[in-house]
Amino acid sequence: MPHSFLLGHLWTTAKIAIKHKFPRDANGQWMFHFIRMEYPEIASAGLLYMDPWPISYPIIAVYHPDMMNQFVQENSLPKFFAQGQVEFKHFTGGRDIVNLEGQEWKSARAMFNPGFSAKNLLSLIPDFVEETLVFRERLKKAAASGEVIKLEDYTIDVTVDVVSRAVLGARLQHQTKPHRLITAMQSATQLMYFQLEILKKLSPTRHIKYWIYNRIMRQELTPLIENTARNYEKIEGPKTILALALKSYVAEKQDPKDRTIPRAFIDSIIQHIKIFMFAGHDTTATTLATCLYLLAQHPHKLATLRAEHDAVLGPDPTTAASRIAGDPTLLNRLPYTLGALKETLRLFSPVGGTIRQAPPGHALVHPDTGTRYPTHGFMLHSSAVTLARDPAYWHEADTFEPARWLVRDDADPWYPPRHAWRMFEVGPRNCIGQELSTLEMRLILALTAREYEVEDAYPRDAQTWLGVRAYQCFNAKYAVTAHLRDGLPVRVRERRREEGGGRVGD
Repeated sequence: MPHSFLLGHLWTTAKIAIKHKFPRDANGQWMFHFIRMEYPEIASAGLLYMDPWPISYPIIAVYHPDMMNQFVQENSLPKFFAQGQVEFKHFTGGRDIVNLEGQEWKSARAMFNPGFSAKNLLSLIPDFVEETLVFRERLKKAAASGEVIKLEDYTIDVTVDVVSRAVLGARLQHQTKPHRLITAMQSATQLMYFQLEILKKLSPTRHIKYWIYNRIMRQELTPLIENTARNYEKIEGPKTILALALKSYVAEKQDPKDRTIPRAFIDSIIQHIKIFMFAGHDTTATTLATCLYLLAQHPHKLATLRAEHDAVLGPDPTTAASRIAGDPTLLNRLPYTLGALKETLRLFSPVGGTIRQAPPGHALVHPDTGTRYPTHGFMLHSSAVTLARDPAYWHEADTFEPARWLVRDDADPWYPPRHAWRMFEVGPRNCIGQELSTLEMRLILALTAREYEVEDAYPRDAQTWLGVRAYQCFNAKYAVTAHLRDGLPVRVRERRREEGGGRVGD
């Protein structure tokens, strides 16, 4: 792209932002999408070199799925150094499953894989149902009052409570009263920055605040870890992610009566739990809120989703909770619901893509032309949000169409192309929590979509961008990922019922 000696590509991207009417608070991950539109001849190479100095590091945005696979699947390169050493340094010290490398990462992944297995998570569904019913009751109260609520706040609270049951086996009840662990975690993530933010970087109190918040999280988590290790054999029923992670440690203790845990091991577990608790609720909550919003914008697709719930869970939505708790595999029989969630992630992913670091001499090769592109010294970014809207891969790329995920004929234009949907990434370092995320969202939709609907409450003159008023923005409160503008203000409405349990109003 046209380059400035003083401002790199910032002047070029500024002109693109003006042309496409970027809102002032729009999330920066969308810039790569519009760069592809403005410079198709460059993007046709499968990647684009970009110099965002002085805001960030030099970056290569990769647009071709096969070229993405070259550094995340065929050769899984390490995460870019700044992610663990700068961005997450004061939150987890970079010592978490997202940022660890080599054998340390392999050991951590092996330790936590059993807890995140589909079989284990299904066994925890009755606990998740309990938390979802609290969410449903909150929607009921909001509908009765007619007040405008921020839907993201509600979805954040319920996903916090669900992930705490999955990871810790603890009822934090954050939906009814803010919990000390969660408020400390959210306050700590607000201190992060992923580009040049002078005020945060030079804040004289930033390190003190990090110390306070980390201390609170350690105080809350340490007793839970110690208690789980001491009483592992006494735990009845399904095991939490933490319990299964501690299984190998407990089994290796030579003296079964000695259940003391070294401080270093506890600290290590805490870093992993912090990333699970944060990542396990933040992106899930945003996706859930966005899905409810998109379904409300497409009533006939909401009707299709409700019909699927009627067919699988029975026509009376008040019995759905007990049915699912008794047979959690019912959630695996909701393909259209899963399609709605995958479409939401395709169109509005909270995370733009993974960022890796290439060794000296490393190159990416275009699969069609054979052209080699050097990568050393750059962030390697798999621009998943750009690929997910690329019309070269997706039929009617900007259309919300959950049914495309039910197509099985690969000759059908609606068939989802291989490796072009990578919202949880692919390869050995794909998201360990993707099953938990999609499972809890299916559950929450199954217990709410037939009884409640939402209507956005943005001002009439609110800006529409990317086809929606609830566009993705940068939110200082949730600095790490893309969130919905103003937290998605909505009014909740209870769906009207006919006598005898029938439904009207679609």
